[in-house]
Amino acid sequence: MGLHRRTRLALRWAAILGALFLGSAALLLLWGLALVQLGWQRQAASPGSPRVLASPGLLRAGEPWSAEELAAFFAASGFAVVSCPTPQPFAVCRNGQGFLLGPGVVQGTGEPVVVQPERTGLALHKAGGEKLQEVLLTPRLVALLPQQDVARWPVPLAEVSPHLVNAVVDLEDRGFLRHPGLSFRGLLRAALANLASGGVKQGGSTITQQVVKVLLLKPERRVSRKMLEAFLASLVEYRYSKREILEAYLNNAYFGQDGGVSVVGVEAAARFYFGKPAKALGLEEAALLAGLIAAPNRFNPFQHPDKAQERRAQALLAMAREGHLPGPEAERTARAPLPQRPWPLRWSLAAHFLDLLPPDASGTFPTTMDPMVQEAVFYGAQAGLSTLEQRFPALGPASGDPLQVAVVVLGRGGKVLAVLGSREGKAGELNRALAARRPIGSLVKPFLVALALERGWRLEQPLLDEPLAVPVGRTLWTPQNHDGRFRGTVSMAEALVHSVNVPMVRLGLALGLEEVTSLLRRVGLTPPGTPAELLGAVEATPWEVARAFTPFLEKGKLVEPRAWGQVPTPVQVFSPEAVTMALGPLREVVQRGTAAGFAARCGAPLAGKTGTTDNRRDSWFVALRPRLLTVVWVGTDRNRETGLYGASGAGLLWQEIDLRLPRAYKEGRWE
Repeated sequence: MGLHRRTRLALRWAAILGALFLGSAALLLLWGLALVQLGWQRQAASPGSPRVLASPGLLRAGEPWSAEELAAFFAASGFAVVSCPTPQPFAVCRNGQGFLLGPGVVQGTGEPVVVQPERTGLALHKAGGEKLQEVLLTPRLVALLPQQDVARWPVPLAEVSPHLVNAVVDLEDRGFLRHPGLSFRGLLRAALANLASGGVKQGGSTITQQVVKVLLLKPERRVSRKMLEAFLASLVEYRYSKREILEAYLNNAYFGQDGGVSVVGVEAAARFYFGKPAKALGLEEAALLAGLIAAPNRFNPFQHPDKAQERRAQALLAMAREGHLPGPEAERTARAPLPQRPWPLRWSLAAHFLDLLPPDASGTFPTTMDPMVQEAVFYGAQAGLSTLEQRFPALGPASGDPLQVAVVVLGRGGKVLAVLGSREGKAGELNRALAARRPIGSLVKPFLVALALERGWRLEQPLLDEPLAVPVGRTLWTPQNHDGRFRGTVSMAEALVHSVNVPMVRLGLALGLEEVTSLLRRVGLTPPGTPAELLGAVEATPWEVARAFTPFLEKGKLVEPRAWGQVPTPVQVFSPEAVTMALGPLREVVQRGTAAGFAARCGAPLAGKTGTTDNRRDSWFVALRPRLLTVVWVGTDRNRETGLYGASGAGLLWQEIDLRLPRAYKEGRWE
């Protein structure tokens, strides 16, 4: 007997509705899986914020280091230097005159390394006794450049301290390894709390739900969003392993603020709070970070130390409860001191060096910056300016046009070791080292001498020092010496040592103005092509001056300065023999010439050249050591008269910088 018509109709509709339900469920499932996969791929593909690294510090056995110089070197390289019997990872123990470098400080070995300054030079060996010829330090993090005001550094789970993994799971979601993405006990507890309050006050979220909220959903507190979150969490658990979920959670958790920048992920947080990578975190450090996740501002150890210590104790007790830590050790660790200051994710002393980076810098970006040199430049320039302003109060900030400073330091191969572009060195300021073009004055004279030596002249060659009139158009140009007197005849070397103007003009005219102009253009300067360029009527930035002087450091080769990447192909401008001869009078400059006494105060080997422009508006000093080229400019933005010569202005600042550098940086042989 056939089914009743109404029954058949009902069954037909039931089949249709069932098919629609199943189809909708399938579509919803496919949509959810696609959404999960898209969000996961997006976060997995992101390299995070660009990580700018300094050049790794290098120590060689036998180099002349004092204990104080080593302590400053390690601190500038980004490592905590403390008195302790046993070093922690990424820290340096100082015991008297010796240093014990903890695991991670030295590249290529996880074993502690002993650094001991001795009378015969630096002694280096592993803790086991094996001697080392040199050690290369792990490079300092100069900046974690934020993107959309977020600093994030994703790392694999294998590069996270096991203490931190255990602390986060035990404190945030102790059932994480067992539940399918949802904790029904947590959901029930949150539901009761929300009913009692009349709103959404608790979420009962698992780690998986937190990942869904961060990667896939908007931060809204609505019941519908919580339902979608629960659905997607189950799909995440289906699609990815617990290890992948935990890695995503740790890389996307919010840990507080560095100024106006959000610190996201355990690696950025470990760098910010402790100055070390996440894999090197100790137990008390891991517990503190795990406690921050719930409320980073409330448990901030720098602003609320009592609450931070209480929260850390809760994390340690949770680890003890889950069997990851003995109870007595948890109690002992809870009494450990908190960090006293953050490690900013952007080193303020290097703000102007960062102006050299390309706009498309991404991933891990190694540079040539030497933190020891950058620190010496910053503090040395400040000390020098303070001295000048005490001597000449009219040059201070109260004048409305205070002294400014710009410094560029290059190493061999054109490596840019340090840059400073203003008196305060703040990010966003005008970087005068790169952008301020000023007349270079007597800095042009070494190029005239080197060109003459290249053409077969001798340093002893006499030059006439008598009144001179040079036709320039319809007028006569009459150059004068800075002291207003004439000497009759001086050698080419003496004219350079004492920066005597008229003989140098005669030398330039004898070489040929076109020849001189061509040379200056080859070294990257922009001469006007008039006789005045023979006395430095050539405008250049400190960066351009540093580049122009590289032949005196590189056996006559012009090397393009570089802050990263490969060494550019050099251009031979002078013969090595001409440069070697020209360095002779430049060494005399700092002994008995216009910078007399500099070598005695700062030590040899040293060569240099002062530069002073008309009415003493610009003060320049270029210092040459076998491995360093330093250019210092001092002047004012309104180009007013300062009363400073090259030696008394820029030269004074250079001395303050040089005195802050280790002796090992200054020694070497002229090549």
